[in-house]
Amino acid sequence: MTVFWGMLALVLMLPAILIPWMSKTESSVLLMRGALLVALVGSSFTTMVHLMGHWDGGVSISLWITISFSLLLFLCFSLLVKEFEKLALLLAPYLFVLGLFAVIWEGQSAASTPIESMDNWLVLHILASILTYALCTLAAISAVSVQLRERALKAKKIESPFLIKLPSVYDADRFQVSLLTMAEVVLGLGILTGIARQYTASGYYLDLDHKSLLALIAFVVIAILLVLHKFIGIRGQSAVRFVLAVYLLLTLAYPGVKFVTDVLLA
Repeated sequence: MTVFWGMLALVLMLPAILIPWMSKTESSVLLMRGALLVALVGSSFTTMVHLMGHWDGGVSISLWITISFSLLLFLCFSLLVKEFEKLALLLAPYLFVLGLFAVIWEGQSAASTPIESMDNWLVLHILASILTYALCTLAAISAVSVQLRERALKAKKIESPFLIKLPSVYDADRFQVSLLTMAEVVLGLGILTGIARQYTASGYYLDLDHKSLLALIAFVVIAILLVLHKFIGIRGQSAVRFVLAVYLLLTLAYPGVKFVTDVLLA
């Protein structure tokens, strides 16, 4: 049954992939927001069908949650900053691919936990982890936009119909730094709530498993980027490398670890 809802969610994401190629008129902007909302409803409903009163830590549900929160944040930021909406050209296809993997890996699931049995620290830790990864997903999309536009500028191909629909290098660079700043704060809260839960459960402050270690490294890398950006003015493709490195670390920590345990070692 969840496979059916997953396939339906993928179909509902198709308009969000196609509409950015339409002419940039006022009506197409509203149409795009509607398409994103439809995609959000589809992925969110699929997520709720997966959960159904219990927390499932499997790779499939992790991807659907990532898609849902990324779309939700993207819609919110698009309403606040008009240029941000241009990233839909890259974001929608990427989330569609994540959805495909979520459908393919359906059924590869870890043991579920009843939601009512989860303590407050665990709930806060999960929410912080989800928000961090969603913010870094948007930051990575912004970084890809920066890279594409800068390469086009150097090659003098900026008039490409694809590239002119993306944000300017300045805007995309501003987005990636702002998103990583927010991600750093939320990731810090996630690490603190993880420590609090670990101490409450076992008396130890931190269990350095793969996920915790990768998250700590990501936190340090983001901090280095933000310091370099503030005091040296690092930007463009130099900053892109940091952003994509952070996203790789968090991908290994969040869905990556689940993929290894639920699929490769199943």
